[in-house]
Amino acid sequence: MSGKVISILHHGDEYVAGVFTSKGLYATSLPRSSLDDAIEAVGGFDLPEVRNDEYLRILYTVIEICNGVRDAEKKRPSLDFSDLTPKQIAVLKTTLNIPYGSAWTYGLVAQKSGLPGAARFVGNVMAINRFAPIVPCHRVVSTTGLGGYTGGLDLKESLLSKEGAIAD
Repeated sequence: MSGKVISILHHGDEYVAGVFTSKGLYATSLPRSSLDDAIEAVGGFDLPEVRNDEYLRILYTVIEICNGVRDAEKKRPSLDFSDLTPKQIAVLKTTLNIPYGSAWTYGLVAQKSGLPGAARFVGNVMAINRFAPIVPCHRVVSTTGLGGYTGGLDLKESLLSKEGAIAD
């Protein structure tokens, strides 16, 4: 775990934790109701804590995205894709290109990632997306409904609704 640090933002009644390396954001939590839950979500209990304005700004962006702030994604940080395969990285980079207020199917993300027919693979990558919601996996849906979401389907539906991608 050397080279990784954790930063924690406490905003209102929510906590967001992020793991950072010299390459950028390595992982982030979705907003959590407790400090321990946020730290656990990024596996950060053994990491040294660093508080600086850049890290806190990135973590605040997570809050903004979850609140549906349209311009929040323009503040996208550098991401550290270490430990991911080239195909996983391709899927995550494609997902970064899904416009605000839009939803793409797992199959479309697979196709645009150069992996036609790999919708299930895309779903697996979304399930382990350690950059949510910076990499907006909530915008990836099934052809038959919302699909899944690590933060729960209620949160996925809420995020999409706030962006206008689905009707309330």
